[in-house]
Amino acid sequence: MSGNEPSDAILLKRFRDGDRSAFQDFVIRHQDRVFRLARLWLYDAGRADDAAQEAFVRAMGGIAAFRFRAAPFTWLYRTLRNVCHEFNRERRHEDIDAVPPPAQDDDAAQRIDAANAARSVRELVADLPERQREVVVLRVFESMSVAETARVMGCREGTVKALLHKAMARLRTMVGVS
Repeated sequence: MSGNEPSDAILLKRFRDGDRSAFQDFVIRHQDRVFRLARLWLYDAGRADDAAQEAFVRAMGGIAAFRFRAAPFTWLYRTLRNVCHEFNRERRHEDIDAVPPPAQDDDAAQRIDAANAARSVRELVADLPERQREVVVLRVFESMSVAETARVMGCREGTVKALLHKAMARLRTMVGVS
């Protein structure tokens, strides 16, 4: 966001005051990040797209109740997290690894290897306790600072550091690295 673009809070206040394009600007600003987060939690691009859309729909519907005590992205993140948890509960019985085979071409083997490696990483992260998993997603996959992660998770910076340390130690143990 450049210095002359309105903040998220200003966009949402404008939307509450009737400026429909302000919410579109908010969506455009955050849609890629929201989709990436949903993709990490849901392991499926189609479901992640649905979850991202649902999170924005809920945010738009809930803007009247938003009191700006948290940063707008923190509020959106928590909405998305709840949507993804609901999606996972609904589809818990399905195999999360069911992925259609890639198209066959010269580098198909490389893409299969990369997909398998990514799936292995997701499985390892998925086996972490929820708060540790959340810290890894935000700090490692989303490259948020410790302060941003603490704000989004609603905890102290020291808690973020401790959770990340425990998560990384657990991941090292899971892959047999000391």
